[in-house]
Amino acid sequence: ESLKQQIVERKAILKEQGLSGGQQNKDEEVVRMVNRMTELKEKQEPGSTKKEKDSKKDSKKKTPLSQEEQKEFGKLQQDIELYKHKLKTEFGYNAKDMKADPDLQDMEARLAAFEKRS
Repeated sequence: ESLKQQIVERKAILKEQGLSGGQQNKDEEVVRMVNRMTELKEKQEPGSTKKEKDSKKDSKKKTPLSQEEQKEFGKLQQDIELYKHKLKTEFGYNAKDMKADPDLQDMEARLAAFEKRS
């Protein structure tokens, strides 16, 4: 707790000197105190300071698209292009109107989901 208070006080001094938050965090003394505080937290509760993102990355490994999904992906790309062309030519939509179209948004969201996996 006292270390935390020292960090807050040091940052207040640095702020008065006109440093931004990022610059304050890079200050040697602040970095040293934060590292020390992290070490103490880790001693008190092992594993508490480890990033959860690392474990999430392992579970979300990209799985290649099956052949059926690849066909669906290609068809969806074509459908989007045809739909955009139809909106432009038949309905006179401009780019802004197309972005607001709910059907197109849905199609592009599905396409983005495929792209994330491939």
